[in-house]
Amino acid sequence: MSLHRAILTILYISALMFAGAVLVQAFGYYQLALEQRPHSSLHTTMKPGGSWGHGLGILGSAMMLLLFLYSARKRRFCGLRFGKTRHWLNIHIFFGIMGPVFVNLHTSFKIGGIVAVSYYSMMAVMLSGFIGRCLYVKIPRALSGDELTMREMQEKKRSLNQLLVEKYGLDVDFIAEIGTLPGLERGERLCGIAAIFALLKNDLTRVFQMRGVRRRLRCELSALPRQEAGKLLQIIKQQSLLVRKMTFLSTVQPLLHYWHVAHKPFAYVMIIIMFVHIAVVLMFGHQWVF
Repeated sequence: MSLHRAILTILYISALMFAGAVLVQAFGYYQLALEQRPHSSLHTTMKPGGSWGHGLGILGSAMMLLLFLYSARKRRFCGLRFGKTRHWLNIHIFFGIMGPVFVNLHTSFKIGGIVAVSYYSMMAVMLSGFIGRCLYVKIPRALSGDELTMREMQEKKRSLNQLLVEKYGLDVDFIAEIGTLPGLERGERLCGIAAIFALLKNDLTRVFQMRGVRRRLRCELSALPRQEAGKLLQIIKQQSLLVRKMTFLSTVQPLLHYWHVAHKPFAYVMIIIMFVHIAVVLMFGHQWVF
């Protein structure tokens, strides 16, 4: 496990355990109607302006602001160049998931007023983020996270084909069969709902297609040692995934563009109204522990 993956795993486990502990502790309070909550012993701590509720709001809001570090890294804003883009994306996703979780705990699951616009914008950002992640991983990228050019993709495909032929002796017909797994001719472009359904269909069928490839390998290369067979299968998966991404590239890129058009306004609305909410809270003299 890489250092980045280990740190990310620790962050997720720690944040989820903390959020789970808060939810278990205050579950009874969250179930109460608004008029009953002031009579609860947890009201002074778990209400949005309480010591715990207010702190959860600060934590969640800070995480929503830290989302923009990924955009700053992509644009090298203020000289921010360190770290791989794909690692920053993973951190971006972490904040995009856990930020709304802590904001929900801050609201004690009761939303009203103009801040509700910020809340629902935040939820739209989170949900659309999952869609964006699904589209992002379908575009071929280098280890740095930068998008590969068509020439780089062709070269990578050629080197994998050469490895399959020279080291493992696979015939050209079998390699060509791997190229048909996406189920769409390269250059054929789908749009809108048809594109989304084509991607979903391919995601669902690819597992079964790879099982067929595995069975054929066992029949044709039964003498191959188990360890080598595993390595061969991994190479074939890489080849299949690369061909799939190349095939759907002309379909995914427009979808990702439209996703950006929809995703960013929700993020801006969320942040603007969040700052308005914070300003109003400060104007009325509400403070946390300081």
